[in-house]
Amino acid sequence: MKWLIVSDTHGLTREVAELKRRYKGEVEAFIHCGDSELKPGAAEMDDYLTVEGNCDLPGAYPNEIAQSIGPLKFFITHGHLLDVRQSPAKLIYRGLEEKARIVCYGHTHIAGTFKEDGIIFINPGSLHLPRNYREGTYVVLDSDPNIKEIRVNYFNFSGIPVNQFSKKFSLEN
Repeated sequence: MKWLIVSDTHGLTREVAELKRRYKGEVEAFIHCGDSELKPGAAEMDDYLTVEGNCDLPGAYPNEIAQSIGPLKFFITHGHLLDVRQSPAKLIYRGLEEKARIVCYGHTHIAGTFKEDGIIFINPGSLHLPRNYREGTYVVLDSDPNIKEIRVNYFNFSGIPVNQFSKKFSLEN
């Protein structure tokens, strides 16, 4: 099973649509962690589970989404309301409150992933304005059929792997 995660696209339309076209039929869900700066009715945003970022039109999208997508419970937020630039603490607490296995967030424009308290936290970085890599990144989350292992695979827009951020995690406690 696979899930696509992107964030902080800041007005990009062609790229958001291209990712959807490229992975259509291959992923369980398209997840956008906010700051798309696109209206909910925009065709590019169709099929994306999207949350509102600090640069989005207020009220355009929900602040957070907590739902099962396939066999895993996801918690999706932009992160600005949880002060992710200062500390991951509030993000970790919200993930625990929601009993999520996967937490997706953005806001910092810094690609990275970590595991805490049995939850995998994923920031796909920014497709438009990355801060810790020269090219924009997105994530394809990939699981084995038994959901015992998760691979967080980072790619640049061209689909070339960015292995320095990619990680593998066990989901067995």
